[in-house]
Amino acid sequence: MPGASFEAVTGRLGIGAIAFLGLFLIVDGTQIGVFELLEAYGSSVTWGIVGVVPTAVVIYIVGVFCLGVAELLLARFAAFRDPEPKDVLAISRSGGALLQQSYADHMRNHELLKGAAVSFLILSGGAMAEFPNMRGYESIVWLATIGSLALSTLSLVFSHRAVAQARHLARTARSAPDA
Repeated sequence: MPGASFEAVTGRLGIGAIAFLGLFLIVDGTQIGVFELLEAYGSSVTWGIVGVVPTAVVIYIVGVFCLGVAELLLARFAAFRDPEPKDVLAISRSGGALLQQSYADHMRNHELLKGAAVSFLILSGGAMAEFPNMRGYESIVWLATIGSLALSTLSLVFSHRAVAQARHLARTARSAPDA
């Protein structure tokens, strides 16, 4: 089985980074002093060398978890379900490389946007957890919360659009005379 593409890995890292920031803000919002502790460790050269790779791995895993949570939560809704196996078969039998690539792109976007919706929800929770620490800057916290909720919603809208386009391609491939 081939490994994940560079785009899939970076997408998971991006989703994980957003969620990781949200989780950090939640911890920092509930435990005063976490930010300062990380600042102290982060400024050392040793921590910079030793901590980067494990942190990147954890961020990747958090991204994969976000994708899994999104799949668990959204699979109940027909609008977010992946196309049927017969659709994938029709696309693979079509023989058209452009059609197959377009289908794969839509499906990859669908998966990543569902995961992004979860990560933006976590970020929204993190922004709200920082509310007590941001006296005098409450409007920024509200803006961050509303902004991340809006990005979560937009991620779901565009995810739905991507899977609808993939389904349309599959229907077209199934209805083609030589399919």
